[in-house]
Amino acid sequence: MSGKARPYRSLYCYPWDVASAAQHGQRLQQLGMNGVTLAVSYHAGKFLRPQAGDAPRVIFPEDGVVYFEPQPALYGELKPLAHSDPAMRRVLPELVADAQLAVHAWTVLLHNSRLGALHPQYTARNVFSDGYVYSLCPMHDAVFAYAVNLCRDIAAQGVHSLVLETPGWLPFAHGYHHEFAQVRSNVWLDTMLSLCFCDACMAAGRQHGLNMDSLRASIARSVDQYLQAPVDATPAQAQAWLQADLLAMPALAEWLRLRQRRVTELVGAIRAAIPPQVELAVIATVQRPTASNWLEGMDLAALAQIADWIEVPFYEADAAAVASDAWDCIRRLGGSAQLRAILRPGPPDLADGAQLTKALDQLAQLGIRELGFYNFGLLRPARLEALGLALRPLHDEPASPS
Repeated sequence: MSGKARPYRSLYCYPWDVASAAQHGQRLQQLGMNGVTLAVSYHAGKFLRPQAGDAPRVIFPEDGVVYFEPQPALYGELKPLAHSDPAMRRVLPELVADAQLAVHAWTVLLHNSRLGALHPQYTARNVFSDGYVYSLCPMHDAVFAYAVNLCRDIAAQGVHSLVLETPGWLPFAHGYHHEFAQVRSNVWLDTMLSLCFCDACMAAGRQHGLNMDSLRASIARSVDQYLQAPVDATPAQAQAWLQADLLAMPALAEWLRLRQRRVTELVGAIRAAIPPQVELAVIATVQRPTASNWLEGMDLAALAQIADWIEVPFYEADAAAVASDAWDCIRRLGGSAQLRAILRPGPPDLADGAQLTKALDQLAQLGIRELGFYNFGLLRPARLEALGLALRPLHDEPASPS
C-alpha cells in the first residue's frame, strides 16, 4: 500500500459531467479533493443533473460501454464496447494529462446488460434457468478473461488506481432499469433468486463434490411453493428462514463459499495483470448493509489480502448507521487500515449537514480517514459546498500509514 501526502479524498464523477479537465480539477480541489473517481466502464441509467447548465438536465447514458479507447487485441470472445462519442472517450486521458488530481478508474466489471444481451450464454441463470441479462457470471472462463483484460487495458491508461465494482454476481433486486413484481421482496426470496445455476456454475459445483442438481431442485421447489402460497413473510421471518436454510442445507453454504473463492480468484488475477504501481480498490458491495455482500461472492478478509483497499459505500440516512456498519467492516477485516468510505452527502443519505459532519467524525474515531463521495453531477451546488465546508477541518490530517 502506498502512502500519500494526504489521505484519499476523491469525488465520484461521470464523464458527461466533466466539461473541461482543467476546470474540473480546480473545482474539485476547491472542494478539498485530491482525486477524481471517474466512471470508465459503466451501465445504463437515468440521471438528474442539477448542475447541467445548458446541457441536458436528464441524461440516459449508453449502456455497457467504456469511456476510453480500448485495445481490441487484448481481448478474446468478450470485448468492451466504446462509447460512440469521441468526446466521452477523451475525458479520461485529459484528466490524466491535466495531473491536478489523482485519477481513480471506476470500473464496473460484470454488471453489463449490453454484453449480456450480446452473449446470453455467459449470463447468470437462476434456479429456473432464467437468464439475468444484466449480470455476467464470473464462473465462465470467457467472462473471467474479459474482466482481467479490461482491467489490464484500463491500468495502461495512466490512472492512479482501479476501483472495481461488481466483480461478482449481482443480487436479484439490483441491475435492471424496469423491475416489476407484485410479490413483496424479502431477503429469503431475493437470496434464492440471486443464486446462479448456469452451466459453468453447475460444473464448478460438481467438481467440488456438490450435488448441484439436488440443490437446484430443492431451492426451485421452495421458491415455487412460496410464489404460489397466499402468505407474505415479514422481514424478521424471511431473515430467520434464510438462516435456517443455511443450517439445513450444507451444500448451499458450501456453494456460497465456492462463489466467494471464485471472486477472490478473479480479483487476484486482476492484481497480477496490472502494474504494481497501480493501486487496486474493490467496492465491497452494491447492497446494504455491507455484511450481506457474501451473496455477491465477496469475502472482505480474503479480498483485503489481495487488494490495496476495500472501498465501502456507507449509504445510510444517518451517521449512527454509518458508524455501526463501519464498525462491523473493521471487525471483519481486523482493522481499519485498508478501509475507504464512500458517503453520499445528499438525499437519500446524510442530507443534513450536521449528519455529514457527524458521520465524518465517527469514521475518523474508528480510524477511517480515506474518503470518497458520490456523486459530483447528481448533487446540488449547495450540497457540494456543504461537503467542502465539512472537509475543511480535515485538510491538515497526516498521511495514511503505508
